[in-house]
Amino acid sequence: MLAKDWKDYFRNFGISLIVWSCIPVLFWITTLIFDVKMDADGRIGTIAALVFSVLMFVPSKVYGNANLPREGVGFASLPATNAEKFFSMLIYCSVVTPILVGLGSWAIDTLLALLPFGGFNGLVALPKSELGMLLVTIACSVLLFSSIFVFGNMIFKKRKAGKTIAWTMLIVFVGTLILQLCHFWEAFERWNIDPITFIWINDAIMFVLAIVFYYLTYRRIKNQKY
Repeated sequence: MLAKDWKDYFRNFGISLIVWSCIPVLFWITTLIFDVKMDADGRIGTIAALVFSVLMFVPSKVYGNANLPREGVGFASLPATNAEKFFSMLIYCSVVTPILVGLGSWAIDTLLALLPFGGFNGLVALPKSELGMLLVTIACSVLLFSSIFVFGNMIFKKRKAGKTIAWTMLIVFVGTLILQLCHFWEAFERWNIDPITFIWINDAIMFVLAIVFYYLTYRRIKNQKY
């Protein structure tokens, strides 16, 4: 299954990977045209935005037919178990994609910053202090964000990314409103949780939510009717 999806992944999303990874070139050209500077701290945010943006579209680009009435029959009839199909989907959407786009855009950004002309100041690099905790937070954030759109891909049949974004925003809005009405934020401030503990709690919540969405995706694949 992994070998087949490897071919399908690059056939359906290979050009998109190159385009997303090369977006730093557009910012670099902008600095040349308008004679402005972009520091490394600002560009690392741009690379992060690229990674999270591409996570929204890769499930529908590569596995968009998996839940469709007629087109999905091919996915259902593959000589692989539901678990193998699910884990292959997880690996390519949630692991391979952010790594390729993240490393690709970082490599291009680095090459542009090394040029003797242009407006890229400094090299983009992760801070050395608390690097382990930062990597855990990044991994949990990527897994949660990706799991939402992987699940949305198996739920919606058209305009998958757009509908997933809309429903996610609605759920977050309603959840925030409920917490506000229950005076949760006032109570939370009185707990006096130190920043490090808060980060670990936040990472744990994101990881658990990602597991929940992945489990729902697996159940959807297992119970999908065509």
